[in-house]
Amino acid sequence: MGQWRQANTGKQRYPRVATSVPVRITTVDPECDPITGKPFFRSAEETTANLSRGGAYLRSWEPLSAGRRVIVAIDLPSGEELQLTARVVWTRRQLRPAKGDKLEAPGYGLEFDGTSPRDLARLDQFLKGLSAGSPSLAKHDILAPSTPGH
Repeated sequence: MGQWRQANTGKQRYPRVATSVPVRITTVDPECDPITGKPFFRSAEETTANLSRGGAYLRSWEPLSAGRRVIVAIDLPSGEELQLTARVVWTRRQLRPAKGDKLEAPGYGLEFDGTSPRDLARLDQFLKGLSAGSPSLAKHDILAPSTPGH
């Protein structure tokens, strides 16, 4: 619970890199189709607004609900796929005014959990590349959140 409050107040433990990285999200727990009654796993392609060792903010017009567990897949420049487990810690469902004439996008915040030391090292290396200004990863005019709304 303390980590959720930490994420919710905008006080992250790790520095965030404002970047647009495509990721694939798959829910860990199945949902039940309301028509057929059959279980299914939700998956989506999203884009980060920021990324850190502790989590990410994903832009999404259909954000997942807080508490959902997901697998986040990131394609690394080496061609390998990095898979991280995470939990949705907050959700914003509407555009929100930001500084200047910019808007903060709807989306959701993730907190990585249960990540192996090897995968954390790979994520750290990826973040170093982003911080160094990789030209292939452009920033957008929609900002990362300062304090998430619910």
